[in-house]
Amino acid sequence: MARKRSVVVAGGGIGGLAAAAGMASRGLDVTVVERAGRIGGGGSGLVIYPNGVRAAEALSPRISARLREVGHLTRPDEVRLLMSADGTVLTEEPIGAVGGGPDVAQIPVLRSRLHRMLLDEASAAGASVRLATAVTDYVTHPGHVTARLSDGDEIDCDALIGADGIHSAIRSRMLGDGPPTYRGYTSVRGRTTGSALGQRGCVVNGRGIQLFVAPVGEDTLYWTAKVTAPAGTWPALGPAGARQALLDALEGWFEPVVALVRDANPEEVVVTDIHDRDPAPRWVDGRVALLGDAAHPMVPALGQGANMALEDAAVLAEALASDAPVSEALAAYARERVDRAGSVVLASRRQGSLDQGADRDGEERRNAHFKSAGRKDAEIADVLAWRPGPRRPEGVTAPPAIVRTDRGDAPMGAPRIVVISGSLRPGSTCDRVAAWCADRSAEQGASVRVFTGSEIDFPAYRPGLAETHAAVAGFLGELRASDGVILVSPTYHATVSGLLKNALDYVNDIGGPVPYLEGRAIGTVAVGAGAQGAVSTLTTLRTVGHALRGWPTPVGVAVAAAPEEPAADGTGLAPDAARLVEMVSQVVWLGGARAARPAQPAVLGAVA
Repeated sequence: MARKRSVVVAGGGIGGLAAAAGMASRGLDVTVVERAGRIGGGGSGLVIYPNGVRAAEALSPRISARLREVGHLTRPDEVRLLMSADGTVLTEEPIGAVGGGPDVAQIPVLRSRLHRMLLDEASAAGASVRLATAVTDYVTHPGHVTARLSDGDEIDCDALIGADGIHSAIRSRMLGDGPPTYRGYTSVRGRTTGSALGQRGCVVNGRGIQLFVAPVGEDTLYWTAKVTAPAGTWPALGPAGARQALLDALEGWFEPVVALVRDANPEEVVVTDIHDRDPAPRWVDGRVALLGDAAHPMVPALGQGANMALEDAAVLAEALASDAPVSEALAAYARERVDRAGSVVLASRRQGSLDQGADRDGEERRNAHFKSAGRKDAEIADVLAWRPGPRRPEGVTAPPAIVRTDRGDAPMGAPRIVVISGSLRPGSTCDRVAAWCADRSAEQGASVRVFTGSEIDFPAYRPGLAETHAAVAGFLGELRASDGVILVSPTYHATVSGLLKNALDYVNDIGGPVPYLEGRAIGTVAVGAGAQGAVSTLTTLRTVGHALRGWPTPVGVAVAAAPEEPAADGTGLAPDAARLVEMVSQVVWLGGARAARPAQPAVLGAVA
């Protein structure tokens, strides 16, 4: 019987417990090492958004079901009131189906209940928990890593996951990048039962203060006040002192909001100065990886800290449950997560600066923005759209990826393929062809991300758009992490070439000449009935590939419609489908060869 892969998780927070539960349920031997003497304290809450709900489902159907039990399941027609300090309603923000759908609603939940549930699920799956102990250091070896503990003990394991928070000892050892940065405001959090506000969420805006309120069931609301202040001022007051200071600051506000704070139990109030870090270039050191706040601490303005940790946990559990060597599995995890998490860190920072309204002009600008946008977080829809890859069936390990080429069957690592549809019409033939190519890529062992034309028809192309638009940063991050790209464009207009080139233009305006697709395999597909249009489209797509220093494959395919799904044995393919399979196979094979190479330093060169 094969030995179980052993993993030590440093930190028993939301990310660490979620990762432990996901890995243990996939058959890994998991030990959680937590510095606190108990898990699950604290009365503040948080919101699990649709991306976090999907991550919970990917971790385990049990975790998803338990999450719905312990939290408040938002109704499809539910709205959140955005109000000024005097109670004037600025707008009603629909929240029931944003970024999800009828089956994926956001779920506000008390942090203590979520912690308890994740601890139960991790333990039930077989993970062990060691309390009142911290991982202080690690030493890597060719075949394992040694975690050094605060009590002088050591644990040898196959992988070490640093989920030990914003002041992570694992991160300090790995990156040595110093302390996090204070962002100019503090957070005072609590919960109140029986409020006159009822079970309805709201955001109340004052000068230098924003109060977020959400129902968590049982006639209880959790609330978070973000207060502009010098570092250390509010934590020094202690829970009771901070609650009283907040009541003083809320003098003259809408009375039910003031009562919400006044009626909270002072002993349950939590006070924290808000910090974050600039996105880190790497999260992995051989057999050691970062997760959650240790990897990407962010301000709470978009409410994504716990959600990003759940995403991390879902991706990590699948990676380490594969047959890939530990270092390769962790590298694949980081490739999938680093750029997305970094874009959310920056988007949260921007939203946090807007939210505070620290002076009169800032307050007026924030309130006017909320009125015109009709919602608090204009960028949140892009963030919530994340979906995990398919989960491997329980008890089944992933076989090595096999790509059938004229060289014979060749095992290789799993390449990352990005498929781009250029049609701006959702559900178009181009979109269906792109999905067909993605399915064939996945069947051959690749991890695949599909972008439709409507997703990447970004507003206002301009230098610096990636710094202000999370979807742009996410798109470019996926291209950067890819090993191969498949471009699908309608023959009536080479839309995808324009979308791709424009999205890259401002990168070069800012960062200098960057061959963004250096060495990536590029497959091209023209969709439409006109032969001449197909030739022109394929030529344009290939020209874009060359200009961006890609490595176009020799197959350009023109199809009139999305092919039928192939038979289980791969036989009976129509000519168009056979050519598409040939192109996809070459992109996956070349991408796999690229993924298997040792990392090379970036080569710069002019982009046409």
